[in-house]
Amino acid sequence: MRVTACALVGVALTACAPPAATRGQPHLLGPQPFATSRAQPVAAVVFSGPAPIIVQIENSPASRPQSGLSDAAIVYEYVAEGGVGRLSAIFALPPAVQVGPVRSARLVTIALLQLYTGVLLYSGASTYIQGQLAASHRPHYDEDSAGGDLFRIAARTAPHNLYTDGTHMADALRRARVAPIGYEYLRPAAGGVGGSPAAAFSVPISAQERPRWTWNAPLHGWTRSEPDTGAVTDANTSQPVVVTTVIVQQVPIAISPNVVDVNGVHGVSHTVTGSGTAQVFAGGSEYDATWSQPRTGPPTFTLADGQPAPMAPGLVWIELVAIGAPAPIG
Repeated sequence: MRVTACALVGVALTACAPPAATRGQPHLLGPQPFATSRAQPVAAVVFSGPAPIIVQIENSPASRPQSGLSDAAIVYEYVAEGGVGRLSAIFALPPAVQVGPVRSARLVTIALLQLYTGVLLYSGASTYIQGQLAASHRPHYDEDSAGGDLFRIAARTAPHNLYTDGTHMADALRRARVAPIGYEYLRPAAGGVGGSPAAAFSVPISAQERPRWTWNAPLHGWTRSEPDTGAVTDANTSQPVVVTTVIVQQVPIAISPNVVDVNGVHGVSHTVTGSGTAQVFAGGSEYDATWSQPRTGPPTFTLADGQPAPMAPGLVWIELVAIGAPAPIG
């Protein structure tokens, strides 16, 4: 099927083909109402566009509020060494906003980079991680190799002041000279059977990192708060980060025998291939699901009856947690 106007870019990123003068500054579709009745999956178009740009974003208290998370297609959150959480934000197209603070890569970053056949922007990494990134044969640019596509801002102090933006992300993509993707982003689907009401839930990223999500009906999505810094907003707009679908994906997590931090700390290994258990939170409800990871692109999420798990149009946030550690509701 030939798309002549607007292509649906999974997780409900909708980008109308802009004129040449504004190309690279896509219009993003904001949160939309979510249908709760059983229906067939919303039709989606295979997005044969440019490779996504993955940006490593810090999530320490000193990094908040971050910039640009609202403009990502998918955000992955996972535990790093010491119980600190880290984010990998996947952008289907370079956004017309600032993104950061940018921080270092971790083991799961390499796996995501390969699965999404993307281009990585990060602050740096340990010798071991740098070697693994080189072996991945995927384009990756740290502060030293980014050629100005990563830059420091004066409004924050180091190391929380490394940023990028849409113009520089587009330049990194141009320099990478990578092939377009051939997979589909997460496909929006209407609400299914078997869901349970969920007004709020917490995610056990680690003992000290337990973000809380609350259903916000007027915004048609989930808003987030951190135990130590409160409501999560986007620094570009000072508005809440609204996530229309939150997925808690249980994966094997183990301490790596390899040092992945410049301070000599052993890293945390997340196995994101294979299949397992997940919870999908959409439309104010929780759905029990299973996940399966294809060779490329995002995982699929399926209900017990074999139907696709509900996916509301908008930003999707995937929380990687340990097997046997579901998100408690309430």
